[in-house]
Amino acid sequence: MKIWKILILFILLTIILIPFAYADEPEITATSAAVIDCIDGKILYNKNMDEKLYPASLTKVLTAILVVENCNMQDVVTVSQHAIDSVQYGYLTANIKAGEMLTVEQLLNLLIVSSCNDVSNALAEHIAGSTDAFVEMMNKKATEIGCTNSNFVNCSGEHDTNHYSTAHDMALIGKYAMQYDEIKNITGKISYRLGPSNAYDKDDRLYETSNQMLLSGSYNYYKYVSGIKTGFTTPAGYCFMAYSVKNDIPLVSVVLKSTTSDSRYDDSKKILEYAYDNNTIRTVAKLGTNIQTLNIKNATRDTQKLNIILEKTVIAVVKNENKEKTLEPKIQLNSEIKAPIEKGQVLGKATYEIEGKKYTINLIAETAVKASQTSLMFLLIFIGLLLVLGSLRFFGIYKRNKTLKKIRGKK
Repeated sequence: MKIWKILILFILLTIILIPFAYADEPEITATSAAVIDCIDGKILYNKNMDEKLYPASLTKVLTAILVVENCNMQDVVTVSQHAIDSVQYGYLTANIKAGEMLTVEQLLNLLIVSSCNDVSNALAEHIAGSTDAFVEMMNKKATEIGCTNSNFVNCSGEHDTNHYSTAHDMALIGKYAMQYDEIKNITGKISYRLGPSNAYDKDDRLYETSNQMLLSGSYNYYKYVSGIKTGFTTPAGYCFMAYSVKNDIPLVSVVLKSTTSDSRYDDSKKILEYAYDNNTIRTVAKLGTNIQTLNIKNATRDTQKLNIILEKTVIAVVKNENKEKTLEPKIQLNSEIKAPIEKGQVLGKATYEIEGKKYTINLIAETAVKASQTSLMFLLIFIGLLLVLGSLRFFGIYKRNKTLKKIRGKK
């Protein structure tokens, strides 16, 4: 009988605890890795994510950011001989020609799809006048994005002991890049064909992606990924930055110094699936939710009751066990709220907190509130009475003074 009781208790405990169980952290070959969500930048997976390593061609994602922020896509770039000659031996080139005139859009496609270093140099020179000046822009931008352990000395990722970053910093750069459609739309391409130009009259320059996660026939294919960039040098090892969306959760993952080309994809799949298994999308605040109903001073009878509502919807990526957790906002209303009030007028703020992050949303008036005319009427009557009384008093004083003058004159 005792055995049955113990067995039943064990089954009940298993049923209770299963929903709260975490998937085990995956074992990966990469020296460093990180996964962050593209909504808040929360860290959902971390392995030595602040260790300084070589990012190789993942560098080009930062280069692409500066391209879209400083150029129009139809701007024309004239490729210099210096941009071609500056590529170190052994690194990829796109076989573009000195003096060739190409649009920024064409070069941006080549930069991301083909990962060619002469393209990086040409874009850098176009934007900043020289690659050295462009590198200064890169480091400034990296700081603005939030990178704290990075230093870039070139625009392509060619090896240099002073050119380094971290998995976390590169994930922040990837998240930032994905806000630009110009970049996002290219990262999912598996090939790009460069048409004839002023310096090359053929249509045979076809460039194919090295990102095997995009290739449906590849063992490394992962249907949720639509970018972003591969990288490799011997000192850097095999690197990969992925952008993935599953269950409406957009993520960026980075692996640095994985052991083989295949392992960087396997590592990326493992850490992305780990993040998806343990996290979910939650609506923290919903547009139009009535937070409080107020009685407004000096308002007309039909508008004096006012709903204070949330101005926008806020979503977040949270751990599975926090999906249904009750959230009570902290309300802060403006010091004086009285009629008249316009519809949509900001009247305060609501702050929600979950998993250590605070979300503050404006509280706005759901409807307009009109000022009461009754109050205005009483005010006008009161002012009128004051004027009448003042006039009577003035007339009384005037009459008395006039009478006194007559009396004094008779004397």
